[in-house]
Amino acid sequence: MSVIRSMQKEDLPSVAGLEEQCFTVPWPENLLSQCLDSPLDQVWVLEEEGGIAGYCNLRIVAGEGELMRIAVHPAKRGRGYARELMEELEKHASENGAQSLSLEVRASNLPAIRLYKSYGYEIKAVRKRYYTHPAEDAYIMQHRCN
Repeated sequence: MSVIRSMQKEDLPSVAGLEEQCFTVPWPENLLSQCLDSPLDQVWVLEEEGGIAGYCNLRIVAGEGELMRIAVHPAKRGRGYARELMEELEKHASENGAQSLSLEVRASNLPAIRLYKSYGYEIKAVRKRYYTHPAEDAYIMQHRCN
């Protein structure tokens, strides 16, 4: 059974390890720690069997929400965990006055794009060669909150 809760300081090493496994340019632990102190950021972890299986970071500024990060451990994918994290993020955004949500995603990340589209996100723009390691375009996706 999985549980979603707010990230705590003691989760930082596990979340930093998840970053290393999921992203070619991972956020370091000190950057993740800054999210805990930011009044703009909300970070959740998804626990399964006492370990961190996923996490996500939402930032809300002036009524605009941005999905900064979402990650699920590679061995734990396909269990609906990204959807659970998206549900938490969407609920929090709506409850906290976000009028829209946006995100950036690698153009080749078809599973993530399908997930986002299932929540009503649409591709609004392309950032050419936004990502490095490897170089790749980013889609900017957005949707209006209910």
